[in-house]
Amino acid sequence: MMDQITKEFFQTGQSFEDFVKEGTPDEQKRSQRYYDKSAKDITPEEYKIDLVFPVNIVIAATTWCWDSQTNVPILVRIAEHNPKINLIIFNKDRFPFIIDRINNGEKVPQALIYSKDFYYLDRWVERTTYAYKLFAEVYEELGWDKEKKNEFIKEYRKRYLKQHKEINLAVIEEIKSILKRTDAVQASTMRLQE
Repeated sequence: MMDQITKEFFQTGQSFEDFVKEGTPDEQKRSQRYYDKSAKDITPEEYKIDLVFPVNIVIAATTWCWDSQTNVPILVRIAEHNPKINLIIFNKDRFPFIIDRINNGEKVPQALIYSKDFYYLDRWVERTTYAYKLFAEVYEELGWDKEKKNEFIKEYRKRYLKQHKEINLAVIEEIKSILKRTDAVQASTMRLQE
């Protein structure tokens, strides 16, 4: 489905503010808190990416998902500090066809990256390598069964929040790496130059 995103469909997406408004009051509060915190913890210079070619980014997310609440604000900040990034958000609950299932699950958020003419280039999924390692660390300690699920989630989030700035910087670095690669792909692919 990722290769079926068109300019017309892209234009029906939401701003961060409109996306957040769809959530419950608690979900709105968390998303806004992480958005505000991302401006305090990280300098504008750290968000900048030296891109040659413009890109369109489709974010597929949900208001209730904690990974969406913590990571979408960072993705939005990246776009705000880079004029060659055009970013829009779609609520996966209303547009489930946007994302592919990964490991038999619907991982969100997903950042789908397209050229200015909507050729699919790449994507970023759910959380950083840094956060996955943290997740694995807690998993190894506590396991993941029904009896311990709440304990696992609480412990993972506690450790995540202690390392929030480092994880945000890891998101930025991963997105920068992907966007630098997509810039190189666009520079070297003739059909994208026409």
